[in-house]
Amino acid sequence: MTDPRSIPPVLRSRHELAGRGLSMPPPPTPAAALPITSGGTTYEMAQRLAWLDDDQFAVGRWDGSMSVFRFTESAAAGPRINVAVNSPAFQGVQMLAPLSGRTLASSNDDRSLALWHSPSGDWSDLCPAGTVPYDPALGVATSGQAVRAGVPGTLVVGHSSGYVSLWNYDPARRRLRFARSVDVRNPHPVNPWGLHDVQATEVLSDADGTAYVMTGSEDGYVCVLQAPSGRIMSQTVFNPEAQRGINSLSVRGRSLLVANCSVGPQDHNLWYFTVSGKTWQPALRGRANLLVDPQRPQAFNFSTTWGAYADGPCWFASTEEGALWMGTATPDALNVIGYQEVTSPLGSALGYRGGPGRLAMVAYDLYEFTTGAP
Repeated sequence: MTDPRSIPPVLRSRHELAGRGLSMPPPPTPAAALPITSGGTTYEMAQRLAWLDDDQFAVGRWDGSMSVFRFTESAAAGPRINVAVNSPAFQGVQMLAPLSGRTLASSNDDRSLALWHSPSGDWSDLCPAGTVPYDPALGVATSGQAVRAGVPGTLVVGHSSGYVSLWNYDPARRRLRFARSVDVRNPHPVNPWGLHDVQATEVLSDADGTAYVMTGSEDGYVCVLQAPSGRIMSQTVFNPEAQRGINSLSVRGRSLLVANCSVGPQDHNLWYFTVSGKTWQPALRGRANLLVDPQRPQAFNFSTTWGAYADGPCWFASTEEGALWMGTATPDALNVIGYQEVTSPLGSALGYRGGPGRLAMVAYDLYEFTTGAP
């Protein structure tokens, strides 16, 4: 039986719907069929995007490569660095986490992390800094964030097993030391494959020696964890009626965006919550179904991020139809400004950086936008 993780999530979801007799609208018929046989496809779509500093960001891809780009307002931008990170057998680069000390952590395989270092600090000389082993029962690293809390700092990593690992990070020696793991699995996954991959890790707060980190999983759980202790503060199913899990999270203050794949016209693929500082429970404020073609049985929201434009705060989202969506949020509602068709289907990784406002969108190709925010 094929491991469902070996298929890109958006295609995995489509295959499940096809098995129920719900197929996607057919593509246009080609002018003529070629007398050749297809042997397979390599998915070079982006998995992760992480800003490294004010000018550069790293992109990890499904094919196992990692590139670092310098943001430019010109129409053309090429990779500064292109290095192999891990084997496509492990779903490519699923985690990127910038660390202090000009260092970057990435997923490597199902039993280790990879560390990368830039001696100059400008990322043009990025080089391997070793691998860090861990118990293979944790599975591949699927998301991660570094926080200042801890001695001297902490790396929080989500895994394909549904566990989160916490690591003490020493920037002077560029060393990670395993501290503990935490089981954040939902005993009743919302997806039909029984997957628990922790697909998103975002920092809710990081001050006074204690951090609070949010995770979002394929099984539908949104969790708040305390770091470095690993204490679970809350666990909530983002949508009790969901048929698919969480693909992406974005946090701004106490406001949370959750991206997922909606199934059917009554479902939604972007959810807006506020998180209580007392109970740590997310409260639903708004939702939307970002769908260009209403005949599609699913609408996969690949990535979402808070941002800003000339008129103030906003959000962005990338969907499987190749569309970049944009909107705003009030205390009690999620508002959609509209969408722009940008790239080919399957979705794109997004990353926003302020001062001034810049948005990077990466699928097979790289797209950069200036948002007009100061």
